[in-house]
Amino acid sequence: MLNIGAKIKELRKERKMTLAQVAGDRLTKGMLSLIENGKAQPSMESLHYIANQLQIDVAELMQSEDNQKIHDTFMRAEQLFMQQKKEFNKEQYTIKGQELLQLIEPFIQSESLKGNHYEEVRLLEIYLRVRYRLKIDLSIEPFSPLTKMYENVHAYSKMLNCFSLLCAIRFNMHHYEQALDYLLEGEKYLERYNYLIDDLSKLDFYYNFTVVYAALYNDQKTFEYLELALKLAKEKKILYRLNDFYRFSFYLHCSNGDAQKSHDYLMKMKAYSAALEDSSDAIATQILTLVYTNQIEQDYEKALAIAIDYFDIPEEAYADAKMFVNGEYAYAHLQLQQFAQAKKLLENLYIPENHQHPADLGIFYRSYAVRALCYLEEGDHENAKRDILYAMDGVKEFKNTFDKQFILQAYEQIM
Repeated sequence: MLNIGAKIKELRKERKMTLAQVAGDRLTKGMLSLIENGKAQPSMESLHYIANQLQIDVAELMQSEDNQKIHDTFMRAEQLFMQQKKEFNKEQYTIKGQELLQLIEPFIQSESLKGNHYEEVRLLEIYLRVRYRLKIDLSIEPFSPLTKMYENVHAYSKMLNCFSLLCAIRFNMHHYEQALDYLLEGEKYLERYNYLIDDLSKLDFYYNFTVVYAALYNDQKTFEYLELALKLAKEKKILYRLNDFYRFSFYLHCSNGDAQKSHDYLMKMKAYSAALEDSSDAIATQILTLVYTNQIEQDYEKALAIAIDYFDIPEEAYADAKMFVNGEYAYAHLQLQQFAQAKKLLENLYIPENHQHPADLGIFYRSYAVRALCYLEEGDHENAKRDILYAMDGVKEFKNTFDKQFILQAYEQIM
């Protein structure tokens, strides 16, 4: 239990101060003595005065032993959570996640995380996120109370982030309409607390709108939120997520066959990655140059000559990027009727689990169609049918983009 009087007495004695020194000219020694012995409750005004006399923040007076434990755990949990987020090695990723769960579990068991202050809510969120990351609990229900809890402690940016989190969970299940519902609900709070929410959280939120509306093939809304985000970034001179917006704009225009706008955004991405000297952005720009060369320029010899410099990215991230690049190289080989080379690049074809957007999935399903055509050329009709049926099933609900058109044409040729 929190005993403010005992805390005041402890701090006063640590500082070797008398009752009179702390009481000053605003309190009597008798009243301060009653407060220290738990026989009187100070007002918030008196607490602020006493804290000032002791030269501490008033929050320190109200910090119980349990609150101190929560604070210490919160500081360690934030550090571990960030480390896990940046960890690509699956074994280390799991180890850090389990360490986080063990760290927070005692507070879960004792039901100490009631949401009375920010650190309690954040610890609960981290605990639930780690369980989700480790696939211990993939349900959405445990996350639902977080938005209200953050609102109650006036953490409005975190509240908005929680709506994005709820959206992401539904999105990963391919429930795009439900994902949008969470964003629309969050948008109401964005309007209500607009000036109390930081710009980076707003940009994250707008980015999620563009991703979801694109998945629902609502081009008007997609570009509306893209423009909204870019306007905010330019007005506030914020580089955060700028290349994500450029990249997404490129994808949209490229899939629609708009050569000029695709080229414009590709140039912006190149300028951005060159200015910031960011290796991951540089790799992404090289890969999208390959996509542009295949889809817009249709210069397949040139595409095969584009070398991707993977720098020193982690092995797991490299594998996913390599699979994407191999698909583009294989497509170029196919167009040049180099079937053996195309098939060899796609021997270990798979769809990375972290690619759930139709724009990404369409590209990977196209690779299955490429491999199906290679099988057909070899006379292997059984494997050709297997791959093309898998690709067709994957894109059946998708918009009629470049990738889907290619798959449909391959289906007609094979079947």
